[in-house]
Amino acid sequence: MKNKNLELDVILQELKENPYRRFHNAFYLMSIIPILVFVYLLAARFFTLKILFGDIGLIISICILIAMGGFYIGYSIISKILNRLIMLAAQAKKSDQLKSTFVASVSHELKNPLLTMKISLSNIRDGFAGQISDEQRKIIELCYGILDRMGRLINDLLDLHKIEAGMMDIKRKLCNFTEILDKQIQESGALLNRKHIRLNKEVLNKDLSLWADEDKISQVINNLLSNAVKYSPEDSTVTLRVDYSDGFVRLECNDRGPGIPEDKLEKIFNKFERINITKEGTGLGLAISKDIVEMHKGKIWAENNPEGGSKFVVILPHDLRTAAR
Repeated sequence: MKNKNLELDVILQELKENPYRRFHNAFYLMSIIPILVFVYLLAARFFTLKILFGDIGLIISICILIAMGGFYIGYSIISKILNRLIMLAAQAKKSDQLKSTFVASVSHELKNPLLTMKISLSNIRDGFAGQISDEQRKIIELCYGILDRMGRLINDLLDLHKIEAGMMDIKRKLCNFTEILDKQIQESGALLNRKHIRLNKEVLNKDLSLWADEDKISQVINNLLSNAVKYSPEDSTVTLRVDYSDGFVRLECNDRGPGIPEDKLEKIFNKFERINITKEGTGLGLAISKDIVEMHKGKIWAENNPEGGSKFVVILPHDLRTAAR
């Protein structure tokens, strides 16, 4: 029993807020109600305390004892349920942490051999190991693409572990949001051309400086663009709209895809949640993007456009240093 209480104390220390405090306060407030009702009935009906003596007083005392006993039993039952819930929540949290640590460890171990394989394939493709045929080159390109996807998966898993462990390092500086956007558009050129997708960029305000981690914000934009291209049909249009208002930079990414089911609009930001399992992807990009945006004290959400397709909206504070003053 002592070991169990000690384990519970350790769990309570790890929690940001002690759930027992709220439970006790609620219970004490609840226990006041019958007392107030009892006093009210006495005052309203008898206007005297003489009834506490004699047979009526004995009955009232017995009733009070029964009420107190009922409250104590109820308190004990609810307390045991609360103990069990806290223990189960702690076990689930610990299991999730162990799983995350294991995945991160395996991912880290895979990263180096994966890089070695990519370098070796690249050398073969470039002819350093002798001439290769066109058919062999196609096979190597296919393998190289698979290794690229594996590399992105590993990076996503490592990023997710860093975020969950509170190890994600945010290095803020004053940067130009438009330049970040243009760079990501340029890097996504091949992806856009492959599906013959046109990209429209609408910058409604030129003052788009941002106090943020440039690499992390680039990762968010890249994830949104990749998703838009992935779910858009060929020969369609993806629109990026940027505006600055009331101290916030707002980015909208619109696609012409099938849209998002209403019950998935919030769930798509959960880990490993995917709208269409036939599409390539890990289901981690949006979850990581959400965490990065929230680290910058911003917001991200998804909507369905009335004219078709979906829209992802990101709002970021222009400069947190100003807000802190």
